[in-house]
Amino acid sequence: MVGIMKGWVEQRMHDAVYNEVSHIQIHNPEFLNNEEILSTVIAPETIATAIESIPGVSGWVSRTKLTAMAATPWAGTGLFVYGIDPEGEKKVTEIHKKIVEQAGEYLNSSAGGSILISDKTAELLKLKQYIVTEKMLDDLRGMNVPAETVSKLSIIKGQRYRSPKDFKNALKATLGQKELDRYGEIIIGSALDYRLRNRIQITLADPSGNPVQGTFRVCGIYKTTNAGFDQSAAYVNKHDLAALYGSEEPLVHEIAIMLTDISGASVVKSELLQTTPQNSVSTWKELAPDAAMMNDYMVMYYFIFIGIILLALAFGIINTMMMAILERTKELGMLMAIGMNRKKVFKMIMLETTFLTGVGASAGIFAGWGLVEILAETGIRFSAWGEGFEAMGFSAVVYPFITVDFFIFIVLMVIVTSILASIGPARKALKLNPVETLRTE
Repeated sequence: MVGIMKGWVEQRMHDAVYNEVSHIQIHNPEFLNNEEILSTVIAPETIATAIESIPGVSGWVSRTKLTAMAATPWAGTGLFVYGIDPEGEKKVTEIHKKIVEQAGEYLNSSAGGSILISDKTAELLKLKQYIVTEKMLDDLRGMNVPAETVSKLSIIKGQRYRSPKDFKNALKATLGQKELDRYGEIIIGSALDYRLRNRIQITLADPSGNPVQGTFRVCGIYKTTNAGFDQSAAYVNKHDLAALYGSEEPLVHEIAIMLTDISGASVVKSELLQTTPQNSVSTWKELAPDAAMMNDYMVMYYFIFIGIILLALAFGIINTMMMAILERTKELGMLMAIGMNRKKVFKMIMLETTFLTGVGASAGIFAGWGLVEILAETGIRFSAWGEGFEAMGFSAVVYPFITVDFFIFIVLMVIVTSILASIGPARKALKLNPVETLRTE
């Protein structure tokens, strides 16, 4: 359980930093309040010079960030359009690694008029469809899906479904529940098709407040673990976006900075505030407070969870050792009658408890370590709750892991718990009267 918790927290923190906010961001304070197009970063050239001189900076980029309406002939949605330098972004974010398989490619600096949207945005704009084709049926046969199941899908071959819900309903009406449970995920993945190179009309306000429109073609689809972020972010070349709102040079609304060491974010922030006090400088903890809180309170989660387990362990030890003393009352009395002093009786009970706990703890730790190592490679899939997890920014697949220092902590806590729990039964043994215990049947 701790491995799962730690895996989820690390995944959320990594994705928040490397997909969404980076280590540090710089904005005009007014832009944070109302996101107006003219609220650009103050003196970006001075900031660029300062960033280059700061040790520990691994990469940085400037971006244009505008609120826009995206529309296709079938649907529309609001989102943030980021004007970026595609090659520079690769040093700061991992969006280029999140392109969905067989769903286009990342933005190309030399290819104008392209837009990169998310899987969620594609769904909202009806650019994500599900269709059963002959090629898909052949692929399913190659995946060892039974021929009977494949033949049932022929009923809906050629029909287009523009939402996952509609396609799932069609599958429920076509397949049996057992077939759907076993092969549903494979079928849905194989039927998925994106309308790449489709036109998206972007509407936004220019610096004068007048609405302007431009058309971009979808070059690729990306998907992160945060559905909320995906739904709100699309990317275009910043010079294409500048041409749309009528500016010779791209406006700078945001500067994102990545560091070689995340722990140095506060120090770098202080240095940047001295250079540009008129701008707002924020660290990843301020930009993604949910991930920061989980990371900071992880130790507290450990103590609460492990405390509950150790409390149960203590009661188990007390119960086991009390039963052992009651079952061996006569034997203990005989040992004391032939000269075994109370100090040695106490020591015997304590050692027995320690050995018993040590063997159980060792077996549990090695079994847990082996299980975590296996699951760290395969991952644990929570596909049934995937949509809910992604809505909160968590992946539906978690890769648990445990550090060595945690195992050391567990060993020490188990030893302390066993010693404390054995004191009660040991004191019970010391109160035995040798004469009376020898008469026990």
